[in-house]
Amino acid sequence: MKISLLTDAPKHNLALMKLSAWHKANGDEVMLNAPIFPADYIYASVLFEKNKDKLAADEYGGPAFPDSILPKEIEEMIPDYSLFGLNYSLGYTFRPCFNTCDFCKVPKMNHPQYDITNHHSIWDFHIEGHETICILNNNTFQDRYWKDTFEEIWAEDLFVIDENGYDLRLLDDEKADALHKTKFKTPIHFAWDRMQDEALIVNGLRLLNYHKMRSTANGVYVLIGYNTTEKEDLHRCQIIHDYGLTPYPMPYVKNNYTSKFKRFINLHYYRQYSTIEAAWRDYK
Repeated sequence: MKISLLTDAPKHNLALMKLSAWHKANGDEVMLNAPIFPADYIYASVLFEKNKDKLAADEYGGPAFPDSILPKEIEEMIPDYSLFGLNYSLGYTFRPCFNTCDFCKVPKMNHPQYDITNHHSIWDFHIEGHETICILNNNTFQDRYWKDTFEEIWAEDLFVIDENGYDLRLLDDEKADALHKTKFKTPIHFAWDRMQDEALIVNGLRLLNYHKMRSTANGVYVLIGYNTTEKEDLHRCQIIHDYGLTPYPMPYVKNNYTSKFKRFINLHYYRQYSTIEAAWRDYK
């Protein structure tokens, strides 16, 4: 059979990589993003909802189709890294996040029930020869076996890319030390989404300072335009700045205020002032 795989994902798509591995193991020919390829069957994995009607396929999946799910025998395949030309491994050691934030898609997605609380070894997707591993976990520190993941990474002396970051609210000395010990290829991301989490977030920021992680963890995403006020947005950014880290506003909706506030912070205009609030008054 000739199999066509389509996606709007800019870098990689794990589901398609597993589908490719499964079909190739069954002797099928696989092509990626080749709409004119004369295929017997077409899969489309769609990341952005605006593209749902732009890809013609026999079967659809991806975040734009939250009820979609891979069959167990395909989900357990080692990904076909040649599909996207990746020279690093990619996958989950722990898939879910048990928070129920209304602004997040993760709790709404149909995760495999046989996989929902399972911890996985990196060897479920990592292959020899790759010096880097990309972790896709939605909340690593909710995994009771989180340290096993780090120990496997340390044992292989791997570099790490983590696309989703870590939950500051769950940080403690042991977790901060593990992050500090790990060789990250890209800065670690954290987030401060909700005002009611202030005490836990501040404790996490304090631990990052104590464990000398400013250079590794230099950014904290700040959700704006959801249910916080302008004053609360300024307050969160100020605290992050006071702990020596950089706030990165993430608009939930795009409007005049969120666009302007994001641009203001990203220009680092506030660094010329004693407070971010004073800088914002002048900037406005």
